[in-house]
Amino acid sequence: MTALLLALCFLLGVILTACKNTEPNSVPATALPPATLQMATNTPEPTPTATPIPAVLTVNGIGIPLAYFEDELSRYKISFAQGEAAPADPEAITAVTDYLTEQLLLASAARQEAYHAGPEEVDKRLQELTAKLGSAEKLNEWTSANYYDAEQFRFFIALGAEAAWQRDKILASIPDATEQVRARQIFSTNEASINQAYNNLNAGTDFAQLAKNFNPDTGGELGWFPRGYLLIPAIEEFAFSAGLGAHSAVIQSDIGYHIIEVTDKDPRHPLTTDAKLSLQAKALAAWLQDAKSRASITLNLP
Repeated sequence: MTALLLALCFLLGVILTACKNTEPNSVPATALPPATLQMATNTPEPTPTATPIPAVLTVNGIGIPLAYFEDELSRYKISFAQGEAAPADPEAITAVTDYLTEQLLLASAARQEAYHAGPEEVDKRLQELTAKLGSAEKLNEWTSANYYDAEQFRFFIALGAEAAWQRDKILASIPDATEQVRARQIFSTNEASINQAYNNLNAGTDFAQLAKNFNPDTGGELGWFPRGYLLIPAIEEFAFSAGLGAHSAVIQSDIGYHIIEVTDKDPRHPLTTDAKLSLQAKALAAWLQDAKSRASITLNLP
């Protein structure tokens, strides 16, 4: 389930986002219109801490009742597209457990920062969802078809709001601009060819010309990239440590052979959208891993 989080569309947010990659127990996003349940504003609020005892999963004192867990498992199974085989129970249980654990870790941290989604906020979100859907009846139909009762739906709206609050705080830690390097490469899948290119470079052949010979479409251009963005750490390590105009020795990777030349450096270069999303996903994954290592987690599956 941690892997699901790297896709960066995870978590409930303002509504319980129905996306298999982010909320394993919901139908696909296209199947859930923006919606809300019609509820009286004086309905007692079943917050994530006020759960029946015993809870099947508890993280830092916030528990998930067995009935809620089982319904979440059912939602996960129906989230797969028609004709796509749902995973077997052991795999599905692991996926749901991981997902809920991460939600609870985030919500717990939000509460430590004094953010709590109480009854008034849940009511407000429900009213907004109802307005977007068009009627409470339509939302009631959807929640019923997806194993939610009114109390459970409010519970997960509160949990999702708190988790999303903490998630957004983590994502916001990635700046719009950061230290970056611009580089190009000579790339080949043939070891003999790349070794010959390396010898030619050392004999004075122009790097740009060799790069274009090997990669005519791009000229070997890698563009600007920040630390932690490239999939080949050895290339990134060289790029950030070498001076302008320096080229590397032959670097072997899983896809072939590379020679890197550093063409520019900037201590504060604007991140591309793709680079920022990648760094945000890594920051979120690192936060969750650290939080999980320090958390008090109990799991009591029947």
